[in-house]
Amino acid sequence: MVLSATDQPIVHSQGLVTLELLKKAGLNAELAANDWGTLISRRAVKAPIDKGGWSIFHTWLVGPDMANPAINYPLRGVGEKSWFGWPTDPEMEKLRDAWFDAPDAAAQKKLVDAMQKHAWESVPFIPTAQFIIPTAYRTNISGILISPIAFLWNVEKK
Repeated sequence: MVLSATDQPIVHSQGLVTLELLKKAGLNAELAANDWGTLISRRAVKAPIDKGGWSIFHTWLVGPDMANPAINYPLRGVGEKSWFGWPTDPEMEKLRDAWFDAPDAAAQKKLVDAMQKHAWESVPFIPTAQFIIPTAYRTNISGILISPIAFLWNVEKK
């Protein structure tokens, strides 16, 4: 079961592409297309598909959410305390803990490299795209804070 949110164009298009690819691979896949609120409610269900569970859902994160092991929550492997899908991965957690304890940036870099290699072997999630959302504003607007998300403070209209 591929969960999809029709009111989220990025998520829905990924769901449609995934469904088509799964079917081309010979898998019996179905799409559960609803609104975002229904998707986020259903992705918390740990039951089998016939009891409301799921196999795949798409979402997107902003770059800073993936910036380092301290805040990259899809990379966690702590089972029931992990992000949706609830992966258990003691090796990833061992590497993450070592990253926190690393004495310097060079040691952290080596651990991040090891974490990335391990993630490609264990596959806790699959990155499907990278994109930039273009933003435009009028010349009489000032104080825009350039960031991956919109901050609506510090803005002035002249």
